[in-house]
Amino acid sequence: MKSQAKTIALRGVSTAAIAFSAALISAPASAQIDEIVVTATKRSESVQSIPVAVTAFGSEELEKGRIQDLSEIADRTPSFSFQKADSTEQELIIRGIGTIRLDSASADPSVGLFIDEVYIGRRGTATPPVFDLQRVEVLRGPQGTLYGKNVVGGAVNLITARPEDTFGGALSASYGNYNAIQSDGYVTGPLANGIAGRLAFFQSSRDGYADNIMTGDELENLDQWGARGAVDVDFNERASLQLTGEWSYTENDGQSRYPVDAVSIDGPGTVRGFGGPATDDVRTSNHPFDLFEKTRTYGLTARFDYDMDWATLTYLSAWRYGNASDKFSQSGLASPPSLTDSIVGQYEEYSAYTQELRLTSNSSGPLNWIGGLYYYNETTNREDTNSASSFIFAGPGTTGDILDGTSIYTQSAKTQNLAAFGEVNYDVTDAFTLTAGLRYTVDDKELKNKVNCLDYGAPGAIFCVAPLGPAEDQFDIQTEDDWSELTPKFAAEWRATENVFAYASATRGFKGGGWQGKPANETAALLSYNPETAWTYEAGVKTDWADGRFRFNASVFKTDFSDLQVEVLDDTGLTLVVSNAADAKINGVELETVFQPVQQLQLFGTASFLDTEYENFIDSTGRDLSGNQINRTPEFSYTVGFDFEQPVNDTYMVGARATYSWQDEFFWLPENINFEDSYGLLNGRVSFGPQDGNWEVAIWGKNVTDELYRLGIIPFAGDEFSRYGAPATYGVELSARF
Repeated sequence: MKSQAKTIALRGVSTAAIAFSAALISAPASAQIDEIVVTATKRSESVQSIPVAVTAFGSEELEKGRIQDLSEIADRTPSFSFQKADSTEQELIIRGIGTIRLDSASADPSVGLFIDEVYIGRRGTATPPVFDLQRVEVLRGPQGTLYGKNVVGGAVNLITARPEDTFGGALSASYGNYNAIQSDGYVTGPLANGIAGRLAFFQSSRDGYADNIMTGDELENLDQWGARGAVDVDFNERASLQLTGEWSYTENDGQSRYPVDAVSIDGPGTVRGFGGPATDDVRTSNHPFDLFEKTRTYGLTARFDYDMDWATLTYLSAWRYGNASDKFSQSGLASPPSLTDSIVGQYEEYSAYTQELRLTSNSSGPLNWIGGLYYYNETTNREDTNSASSFIFAGPGTTGDILDGTSIYTQSAKTQNLAAFGEVNYDVTDAFTLTAGLRYTVDDKELKNKVNCLDYGAPGAIFCVAPLGPAEDQFDIQTEDDWSELTPKFAAEWRATENVFAYASATRGFKGGGWQGKPANETAALLSYNPETAWTYEAGVKTDWADGRFRFNASVFKTDFSDLQVEVLDDTGLTLVVSNAADAKINGVELETVFQPVQQLQLFGTASFLDTEYENFIDSTGRDLSGNQINRTPEFSYTVGFDFEQPVNDTYMVGARATYSWQDEFFWLPENINFEDSYGLLNGRVSFGPQDGNWEVAIWGKNVTDELYRLGIIPFAGDEFSRYGAPATYGVELSARF
C-alpha cells in the first residue's frame, strides 16, 4: 500500500506538471504571484533571494487558510511535522530533527520557536495561540549563526502584526459543529504624532470531541482567550521603538485516550486480555478520574532601532512567562478492566529574559555584515506525579506491588545562554556572493531534582512506580554543568538570471546537554547526557518563470549528526530515557511550487522525501537500534491546493480554497515497532462578499473526510494507548473590515 500510494502521488504530480505547462501557453502576463518579504536573515529580503530553505505565510494566507495552530503550519510546510502530547509538550520536528518530550526541566527543544525574534524555551507551557500575525516563517535546517539560543533542527518565526498610521480594524465571528464559537479582531491607528497603536484579541471555544462514558464528562473540549497590544514610536527618521505585550489562557477538561492492539506485536495485549474497553468508539474513555489541561502565557517585548547611516543598531529586550498544568489517564481506562490505571499529573512554570544587541551594516557596496551579542536566562520549575493502582495484588514483589504507588518528581532548572555572533556577505560579482558566519555559544545549566515514593503498594511493598525501581532509590540532588560550541556557516549564492537564484551552504548546529527528567536512582540523576551537534550540507534553487506566474523551488540536503539526543522507552523502568545516539544521518529533497495561470486562480503544492537512519546506536538499555529509521518522520509527504476568486458582477465576488495534506507512515519510537499508518487531511473554504473586501461570509471545513489519525501513543504490553486528532469540523464565518 505504501509503494502504491507513492506511485499514485507521483503520477498526480506529473499530471499537474503537464497541466501547468499547457496553461502557461495561454495565461495572461498580468497574473503574477505576490512577493513575500521575510526577515529570516535579520534583514528584510524577498523569500526568493535568500540562501535558506524557508517557507513563508503572509497574513492573507493565514486568514484564508484559517491557520490557528502550529499543526496547520506544519501541514503546509515540507519536512515539518507536529504533534501535541499535552498542555506542556508540543512536538515540532523538522527534517527528522525534534525533541519528542521535555520531561526534564533542563531539556531544550531541537526546533526553535520565536515570537518577534524572541526565543520560547518551553513549547506548550509558553506558546500562545496563533492570531493577528503579519507572517510566519519556517526555516529548515540548523540556524547556527544569527539565531539566539542556537537551534539545531530549524526555526519557526511568528511575526506579529504591527500598528498602522491610519485608523482601521477588523472583526470576525464563526460558529460550527461541536458548538464551536470563535471570534477575533483588531483595531489600529495613530495615537499621537509619530505614535501608532494596535490592540488585537482572540477567543475560541467548543464542546468536546470525546466523552468519558463512566462519568459523563466531555473530553477534548476547548476554552481559549488571547490578547495583544502594541505601540510603535517613531522618534525621528533615525530612531524607532516597538513595544508589545500579550496574554493568553487555554483550558479544557482533559484528553481522551483509547487502547488499541499494536498490530506489529504478537499477542492480545494487556488491556484486551482483561476485557478491553467498554465500547469500540475510539473517542471514548472509561475511568472515574477528573482530568484537565490549563495554560497561561504572558510576554513583554521592546525593540529599539537606530539608523547611524553606516549601520543600524538594534536592541531587543523581552520577558516571557508561562505556566501549564494537566492531569491525564495514560490508558483511558480504570482498573479493571485495565491491569492497572496510571494517572499522570504535571505542572510547569517557565520564565525567561532575553537581551540582544546587534549591528547591521547599511552598505550598498559589495561588503555587508551583521554582528551581535546575545544573553538568555531561563528558569523552569516542574513537578511530575505518577499514580497507579491495580486490582491484582498478591504481596511484596508481585505484579500488584510493581504497578501500585505514587512517585513525585520535583525539578528546578536554571539556564544561562551567552553568545557572540557575526555574519559577512561579500559580492564577488554582481551575480555571485559568498557568506561566512560564526557563533560562539556557552550554555550553563543547573538542576535540582527530587523524587519521593508515596504509598507504594501494600505494607511491605518494595517497588516504586515510574520509573520502576526499589523504593529506597529516592534521592534529592543538585548538579550543574556547562557546554560551549563554535557553529560556523558557509554559503554561496548565484543569481543566474533575474528569476533564477541558486545557493549552496554548509551549516553547523548545536543543542546543549541536560539531565534525565525521571531518573531511576541518584547515579542516573547526576549523569548528564551530551550536547548534540549536526552539519547540514544543502543546495537549492529558487525560480520564477512565465512572467512571474510559475514558481518552483527545490532543495536537497544531507545532515550528519553526532551525539543525537534520542528518547527511548525503557520497558524495565517504565519511563522514557534520553540517550545519545552515536551518529545519525538524514538525506532529503524538498519541493515547493506555486502556479497562477490566471488572475483568479492560484495552484500550489509542496513535497518532501526523507531518508533517515540511526547509525551505531546502542541505547541505554543495551538494545542495538543501528539502521532504524528516525522516529516521527515520514519518508514522503505532500500538500496540494488551490485558491480561486471570481467576480460575479461589478460588486460581488465568490471565492473557494482547498488544501489536501498527506503523509507517509512513520514509527512512533526509535525501536521502529509501533507505527502510524499514512493519512491525509482535506480542508476547504467557500466565501462570498463585495470586491472591496469590507465584509465576507464563508463556509469552512477541516478534515472534511473525517480521517482518523493519532496525535500520540503510549505503548505498553502490546497495546497502544492512543490520542486521536480532531474529527471533521465545519462552520460558517462572518468577517468585516473598517
